[in-house]
Amino acid sequence: MTAPPDDRSTGTPVSRVHRRDDARAAWTPTHALATLDALVESAPVGIGFWGTDLRYERLNEALARLNGAPVEAHLGRTPEDVMGEMGTAVMACLREAMETRRPVVEISISGRVAGHGNRLQHREGSWFPVLDEAGEVVGIGGMARDVTERHEMEAERIKLLEESITQRAHAEAAQVRSASIQHEAEIARREAEAATRAAEAAQRAAQATQERMEFLLRAGTRIRASMEVGDALARLAGEAVSFLADGCFITTLATDGTLQTEAIGHPASQHSAEVLESLARHAPQLDARSGPGRVITTGEPEMLPELGESSSPEERDEYLELMRDRRVRSSLILPLGPPGETLGALTLLMIDSGRRFSGDDFALARALADQASLHLRNAQLYSERSHIARTLQASLKPRELPQIPGVDIAASYSAAGAHNDVGGDFYDVFPTDDHAWTALLGDVAGKGAEAAAVTSLARHTLRTASLYTASPARNLNTLNRALIAEATTTRFCTVLCARILPFPSHAMLTLANGGHLAPRVLRRDGSIEQLEVPGTLVGAIRDAQFEEIRVRLERDDVVLMFTDGVTEIRTPGHEPEDGERELDRTLASLAGAPAEQVVESIKSRAMELHQDEPPDDMALLALRVTGD
Repeated sequence: MTAPPDDRSTGTPVSRVHRRDDARAAWTPTHALATLDALVESAPVGIGFWGTDLRYERLNEALARLNGAPVEAHLGRTPEDVMGEMGTAVMACLREAMETRRPVVEISISGRVAGHGNRLQHREGSWFPVLDEAGEVVGIGGMARDVTERHEMEAERIKLLEESITQRAHAEAAQVRSASIQHEAEIARREAEAATRAAEAAQRAAQATQERMEFLLRAGTRIRASMEVGDALARLAGEAVSFLADGCFITTLATDGTLQTEAIGHPASQHSAEVLESLARHAPQLDARSGPGRVITTGEPEMLPELGESSSPEERDEYLELMRDRRVRSSLILPLGPPGETLGALTLLMIDSGRRFSGDDFALARALADQASLHLRNAQLYSERSHIARTLQASLKPRELPQIPGVDIAASYSAAGAHNDVGGDFYDVFPTDDHAWTALLGDVAGKGAEAAAVTSLARHTLRTASLYTASPARNLNTLNRALIAEATTTRFCTVLCARILPFPSHAMLTLANGGHLAPRVLRRDGSIEQLEVPGTLVGAIRDAQFEEIRVRLERDDVVLMFTDGVTEIRTPGHEPEDGERELDRTLASLAGAPAEQVVESIKSRAMELHQDEPPDDMALLALRVTGD
């Protein structure tokens, strides 16, 4: 059992303990960023990043050389500005990646480049959109390589072949005339064949290098397409068996300290599939002398290019014997995880293909594992953050709506996007004395932890203030003073504060508005009233002024409060006012309907107008007088 050397400068094996200690001492965030910059700058291929205006924001020296201009001459300019004819083709690829939000992969382009004279240039490249945490495109990344010499070499090779055939024909004709000439022709023929074989060998080597680079690019793109850890591991296993190995499985360390098989890359061969399933069912141990358990424990890769005969009984290892019994030919296991933390192990096996893992295979597999490790850590953090955000968001909403005699209540909250952030919309309904109830609905500027803090402060302040005064306007004044006095935030909010007092045949509503959209009253005859009340944003200015109005609600009248996520339509072809107009049109058709139906119908219509992708959180609160 051997492990490949990590000392890339000399190839000399070094102590695992010394190597791990040195790595821990040297690996810092600053060093990591410097290493990443050095990796980009020293890459043998051109790497660049373009902003959403398709102008260069960053590129390495390799890309600058390909484009025939210094790095400084690129910044702030488009590929067409810098390169000329070939830049037009590059611009088309960038636009496609931007508009489709999908990678444009393995594109071959040809043309003349301003900085390379009249020589026809040939490039191969891939371009892909770069997304931020909210899923918005922030730019385009890309890689390009110069294949001009390869194209020219291919043309030259064909020329050599044609010349070789011609020379052989002349040699055979000359054989009749002179044995000496025949001998010389034979020598020329052999030299030409040797040159052809050398050219073909060089071409095969270049092809293999290109295929490995394309594999890494393709695999990285596929793995990064999912932020769910299990799905990302499954994608990693699938990519590994597509190019690197006959079979693959991934072992992870569970929270209880046990090892489990998380993903399997299924091979095409039935026999290989059976062998892989058998090995994956075997429970590895952390204290094993070889296999995934040892790699997870030590953080060191394990490569067995050739699984030979069984060793002596006292030296036998359970995992190695298991692989030999299944006729596994070669094994390669790599740790998965960021520096200093091993999350699992990637096991690659050669079974039926007859191949053995080489040093090139190890380098490629390690690059794949390193690339996957970074994404897996990001996916873990993403999952943890999403869980915290969902839990916090749930804590900011009432667990359930109260039962108000004579009033039917319904509410709805829908978060926008992939639930990565805590939203700022909130609502609440609670009793304030023996007969009256307070209903709140508001929208805090922004998202995240600070918005959540303001949401919590607003709800609890208004709940407390409502115990001491029945005036919604004075309660908003209290909240305004509390937000102004809060030194840890500069956020503001819009709030509707309503006090409803039910009677046997009707209800009285007292309403104050802190800069929010006017609520609607749906009368039982289908008419709509907007309850306009003067009032400024809450928490924005110290001397904010709030007023209140009183409205009589008859049996079957409905009061609807909503946030701007319901009415703010950003899809093409709509005017800014269309959202509120459509809300009023839908609401008018719901006269006499229960509060739950009103909320669901308004929400459903809003989602249709948003094409199921609302740009902001949506909150709805409906109160219908029943007179029970």
